[in-house]
Amino acid sequence: MGHKGTVRLAQILANRSKAALEEAVLLITEQVGFRYFMFYCRFSQLRGATHGVRFDNCPGHGHRYCADRGRDLLPGPLRRLALQEVTPLPWRKIAARHGKAFAKAGEFGLVTGVSCSVHGPRGQWSLTTFALARGGSAAERRILATLPDCQLVACAIHYAAARIARRGVDRVGPPREPDGARKRLLSDRESQCLIESARGKTTSEIGQALQISERTVAFHLSNVRRKLGAANSRHAVAKAFSLRLIAAGS
Repeated sequence: MGHKGTVRLAQILANRSKAALEEAVLLITEQVGFRYFMFYCRFSQLRGATHGVRFDNCPGHGHRYCADRGRDLLPGPLRRLALQEVTPLPWRKIAARHGKAFAKAGEFGLVTGVSCSVHGPRGQWSLTTFALARGGSAAERRILATLPDCQLVACAIHYAAARIARRGVDRVGPPREPDGARKRLLSDRESQCLIESARGKTTSEIGQALQISERTVAFHLSNVRRKLGAANSRHAVAKAFSLRLIAAGS
């Protein structure tokens, strides 16, 4: 992820309301090269209650059709499989096995795309989907090229939505500055490695920039993932932005 990806994260995480977040996601969806997006999350609240957040820019006639029949606009098999994954799930991987469900989605303009799930503590989860209105080999190549960005954006949306859900959509205040304990969560070297990773550098390039071995870089990034409970380095970057452990301009 380069500078543009960093800006995207900052745009998402800065939002203080569902409406503002939805507007930012719409803009970023277009920047990444997709026509439609769908986001749904479920977060645990106090006393065991759950809070769901859903928004999208999908065609209205598709919503009406599904609402009349008690169905979800996203194909059921895709939704179930995507929520079991920790990496992006391109639709083409399962579309052939569930042709009827995907054909109906295609009638509403959701021809092909990718779905990205994010899982947090206490059963929190979200599913972000990016879709194109046209299929074909060029569309599939575009999707494959954007998979890292899609997962990273999905992580950022997840944590922004979680913050909004915790604080209440209509009374969200500015993010708190990290306290001393949070600042000490990552060592200086771990933070440096994570910042370089956020800039899109490989472990080899990070090692050259920091004058340490590639193995040492991998060690530090592994520690970062463990401390943040992240599935991979991109997930760690998103969580670090959310916790304000690293800044957009780092």
